[in-house]
Formats: sequence, C-alpha cells, structure tokens
Amino acid sequence: MIKYLAFEYQSLFSFLNIFSYITFRAGASILTGLFFSLIFGNYIINKLSNVQPTGQPIRDDGPIGHIVKKIGTPTMGGLFIVFGTLAGYSLSHINFWTIGEGFKVELTSMNVNVILLFVLAFLMAMVGFIDDYLKVKAGRNLGLKPTQKFALQFLIGCISAYYFIFLNYDSNFYFFSGLGFDIGIVKWLIIIFFIIGITNSVNFTDGLDGLVAGSSAISFGGILIISFWIYRHPTYYSNFIGDDFLTVELSLLISAVAGACLGFLWWNTNPAKIIMGDVGSHFLGSLFPLILFALGADGLIFFFCFLFILEGVSVVVQILSFKYRQKRVFKMAPIHHHFEMSNWAETTIIVRFWIINGIAVVIGLGLFYADYVLFGQ
Repeated sequence: MIKYLAFEYQSLFSFLNIFSYITFRAGASILTGLFFSLIFGNYIINKLSNVQPTGQPIRDDGPIGHIVKKIGTPTMGGLFIVFGTLAGYSLSHINFWTIGEGFKVELTSMNVNVILLFVLAFLMAMVGFIDDYLKVKAGRNLGLKPTQKFALQFLIGCISAYYFIFLNYDSNFYFFSGLGFDIGIVKWLIIIFFIIGITNSVNFTDGLDGLVAGSSAISFGGILIISFWIYRHPTYYSNFIGDDFLTVELSLLISAVAGACLGFLWWNTNPAKIIMGDVGSHFLGSLFPLILFALGADGLIFFFCFLFILEGVSVVVQILSFKYRQKRVFKMAPIHHHFEMSNWAETTIIVRFWIINGIAVVIGLGLFYADYVLFGQ
C-alpha cells in the first residue's frame, strides 16, 4: 500500500512538474507577444503615421460615420501581430528552470516544421504588405489587382498543400480529428481552397475596430486548448498527425499569436489608433487553416473560423444576388456593414460578433472532445 501511494505521489508530482513547465512556457509565449505590442506600440504607430500622412484609404460607399472615424488612421498594424508572434515563439525557447536542476538558463531547440508553418503564414502576410504599401503609395483603396493578389495567394496555397504532402499527411479529411474519410487528391485542393478562402474572409471581416483581433484571440485560445489536449494524448492522435506537431512546440506558436492579437487589440480597439491592414489579415487568415490542418482537425475550421466564414459568405451571396437578381440581400456587404447601415453602434456589432464567435468555438471544442470520447479510448 505504501509503495502504491509513493508511486501515485511520484506520478502526480511528475505530472504537475510537466504541466507547470508547459504552462510557464506557453504563458511566456503569450505574454511576450502581448508585451511586444504594448511596449513598441506607440513607437510603431508614430513611425507608420510619419510614412502614411493620410492614413489608410477608405472606400467611400460605406456608412458616413465609419468613413469619418477611420480616415487618416495608419494601416499595416498587422506587423504588430507578425513580429509579436515571432518574438513570443522565439523567447519561449529561453528556459530559466530545468526540472530536477532548478534555476538554469539555457536555449531549447525550435521545431523546424513548426517554424515552417510560421514562414508560410509570413509569406502570405507579405502579399498583404505589398497590397497595403501600394494602397498607401497611390492614396487610394486599391493595391494589387485582384488577379495579382489571387495568383500570389494561390501560389502560397499550393506550397502549403505540398508541405503537408512532404510531411506524409494522408488524404483523409478529418471532420473532428478521428472521424475522417479518404477523399484522395481532393484533400490537397481543399487545403488550397481553405487557405485562400479563410485569408480573404478574414480580410473582409477587418472593417471594424478590434473585430478581427478580438475574434482571432478567442479562436486561437480555443485552438490552444485542443493543441494541449493532443500533446497530452499522443497515442491516439499520432494516427493522423505528424510527430512534429505532437510536441508542445505548436502550442507555443499558437500562444504567441494569441498574445500578439491581444496586444494589437490594445491599440486597435475603438477608436483605433492603427488599422490591421492586409498584412495582418493575410497572416492570421492563412495561419488558421495551416495550424488546424497540422493538428488533423480539418473540419473544426468551420467552428474556429465561423465568424470569418460568415463574413466571407455574405460577400459572395451579395455579389451573386446582385449579378443574377439585380437585388441586394444586405444593405451592404460584408455583413457587419449591413448592421452599421441599420444604425447599430460599432461597439455593439463588435461585441455581439465576438459572442457569436465564442459560441462557435465552444461548440467546436465540444465536438473535438466528443470525438475523443467516441474514438480515442
């Protein structure tokens, strides 16, 4: 009995050590991403304001109040998120405490394949950066031509699909991790479609102060939970997830981007001192599907990106309805502008959309856990 209790005590102690170690690293990643934006915020905003004296060009067919408040606000604030994520993930690899050895400063190795996920999202962010730069330079709300932007997005989508093929991911489309069906080559086409589609949907959503940053922080928070769960249950999830993503490394990247979103939200909340721009929306929009496909949680994109998909679908519905019926379904698309035109206060729309996004994330978490209960035990 004493030996049994001693074994249980050691097991519990070991678990708590591992849990506290992981929590500390993830917390460090979140806080670094957060404080990067907070500390360098004013400096970056002032620099961007100096090179963008007229700020972000605003489309002139929207709500008058929206145009008045947004005009002159500097753009490219998504750089906060890109470099905040990089800082958070990098600094989380400085270890100050070693289990069994106490205080000991050392650098831990980074996972190359997790870094490559960041690189792919960074490439997409550069597409957005070019678009933002051309808009500011020309002083109009038109940067890259649609065909040019789509071509670059498609190229990065193809590279991303090949990346998962290179990692020996199978052609199953996983609805909720364990529940999946082999769809052959269509799987790689779906990856390209989602990367392009979610990227543009996040871009459409970025029209109100704090809407994308707050929603992204909520969604990445939910994804962080499932990444921890997968890390703690490698036996089941190794059946359809690459070994590189069964480590805590992916959780650190997710923590960093969540913290960076919160830090950016500090400056982007209504009334915004800086606008995210395409550089930020492209980075976040591509990172969502990249991470979820890496985690083998393909179908959860519909829940963790529910708000963005809703906004993107509203644009498609509006275009198709006007083209074939000569009628508009919404007063203005994307759908958040419809509510602006209906005299909803901007903050009311933002908070209610956050709530909707949070509900979708909770449902996604429930389905993820239900999958483990049904198939993972």
